[in-house]
Amino acid sequence: MHDVKSGEGTDRGPCLVTDLGIMGIPEADRFMAAAQKLRAANEISDLLLFMAHPKTVALGLRDRHVEHPRDLLVTPQRLEREGIALTRSVRGGGITYHWPGQVVCYPVLALGADERSIPGYMFKLEEVGIGTLRRFGVDAARRRDAAAYVGLWTSAGKIVSMGVRISNWVTSFGFVINVQGDHRESQYVRPCGLEGAHLVTLEEILGAPPSRSSVVEAIKETFIEVFDRTLQEMSDAVAEKIRSTEGRAENH
Repeated sequence: MHDVKSGEGTDRGPCLVTDLGIMGIPEADRFMAAAQKLRAANEISDLLLFMAHPKTVALGLRDRHVEHPRDLLVTPQRLEREGIALTRSVRGGGITYHWPGQVVCYPVLALGADERSIPGYMFKLEEVGIGTLRRFGVDAARRRDAAAYVGLWTSAGKIVSMGVRISNWVTSFGFVINVQGDHRESQYVRPCGLEGAHLVTLEEILGAPPSRSSVVEAIKETFIEVFDRTLQEMSDAVAEKIRSTEGRAENH
């Protein structure tokens, strides 16, 4: 992969990018905690991480210690029978359904002095999603009805889910774009507590799914424009450094 330049603007140093493939949420949580710790200590550069998750119902901080979350509409036993993991994550946000047909994008950024606003960061993250979808001819918008509506919506349903964690002004987690695939099990949850809300994919809107690689490239291009970063391929050495730190990183 060639380095991708952000053009004019403040040079914030390289942002290392990689696609980690399919990764379970507990493993992703450990990786994110280690990466955030190393970035806060200035031992690694900013990161732009891509991955996908297996079929999973993920609980955010709000439901982390609840035995049976109110927005889980089936029993944990049914999830287990159908091969759907139930996990409790340290990210913000409510209950979310994941499947391999999504593209998950998790930036780990040390926010500069001019970027240190949580609403401002979320606005930029939304802009990345809006700009990415626009490249495929899909219009998506914010909904400001309530905090539960965080994410991006089309007239056909919710297409981007979001949940972040910011510690010492270093970001982790991010957003998920629904690209393709069977997601009927998403009906097993009430997304972020919203009655009647349902998910939609690019495949359903466009009639045929764009390739995963084209969605990843569109996110990269939009991310460069919105966050004024330069992207560079992450080396195996950096990935190994993060993994070797996982056991020592705080995960709570």
